[in-house]
Amino acid sequence: MFIEAKNLIGLPIAALDTQSKIAEIRKILVDPESGSVLGFLVSAGGIFSPKKVISSVDIRDWDRNGLVTESPNNLINPIDIVRIKEVLTQDFDLFGLKAKTESGKNLGSIENFLIETETNCVIKYYLKDLVLKARIYPAEKVVRIEKNAIIFMDDVEIPSGVAGAAA
Repeated sequence: MFIEAKNLIGLPIAALDTQSKIAEIRKILVDPESGSVLGFLVSAGGIFSPKKVISSVDIRDWDRNGLVTESPNNLINPIDIVRIKEVLTQDFDLFGLKAKTESGKNLGSIENFLIETETNCVIKYYLKDLVLKARIYPAEKVVRIEKNAIIFMDDVEIPSGVAGAAA
């Protein structure tokens, strides 16, 4: 199944063993090295409750109405998963990340991304530029993801009129 990332924010996470909602998705945690979804930063409990995360490997079922896991015990402290802790410490977020080509041409910024739920991988990136033109680029065109920009291959199509595009 494919799910757009923006549609996941705010969705509930339910536990099979308690048959109840245990959390709500606040942020999608993507590994900048691999482009895979590591897990989710969630809110569970009141406003003053400690931060919790759930690893994507603990998601049993993905649905457009929410995610399902086995137990509330799968909600853990972010420091318990090293890679998730690193991503949170870097304050890395794909949403709003600038997009460029290898040669430095501006493509716009990440507005959304498509997740393939069986592999937990980002497979497409939805970009918008300054004139609000939308484009979709496959993950195969990504050269690397940096803290401040996602770098695509030079051969991606750049519409005329985009800042930094060749005339």
